[in-house]
Amino acid sequence: MYELIQLTERTYYIKSPTNIGLFRLDEKNVCLIDSGNDKDAGRRIRQVLDANGWQLTAIYNTHANADHIGGNRYLQGQTGCRIYAPGIDCAFTRHPVLEPSFLYGGYPPKDLRHKFLLAQESDAAELTADKLPEGFASIPLPGHFFDMVGFRTPDDVVFLADCLSSREILDKYQIGFIYDVAGYLKTLEQVQTMTAKV
Repeated sequence: MYELIQLTERTYYIKSPTNIGLFRLDEKNVCLIDSGNDKDAGRRIRQVLDANGWQLTAIYNTHANADHIGGNRYLQGQTGCRIYAPGIDCAFTRHPVLEPSFLYGGYPPKDLRHKFLLAQESDAAELTADKLPEGFASIPLPGHFFDMVGFRTPDDVVFLADCLSSREILDKYQIGFIYDVAGYLKTLEQVQTMTAKV
């Protein structure tokens, strides 16, 4: 767990319960795609960065579910990196109590206020095209959550966020969360015809 896997010359991922994308901007600077589910994930990511002599400049969140933004606050506090999140997910990243509140339909009871549904707040800015590294593209992936996006790196690796789930995840939880079924079906059609190196 938390092993660094190289996919192409500059694109990697950190194997974890929620895989974390990593792109080398140059020899020293890197950015992440998502940050794992909590402070402990942030610490483990920081160890990977330090072991490779890399400086984290930015985190690009695909969406605001706690398992994708949970390491943001720790990493931002340790590195001073910028954090970007798409659309309304930016508000959820800045105010994570919105996730369990939305799921519950009101102030969430204690059973819904835990690290799997309630990340720590982080200072995020709204993701816009001009905030992406050169050669990056964001890919709208509606359906699972409000304004979820994926990312295509300059060396043609696509990160698809939570638009697909493994058989193991479906077997474990028995049901997936879908915010917008029509949007989700369009996303699946889009992904089915998508091509990439990885």
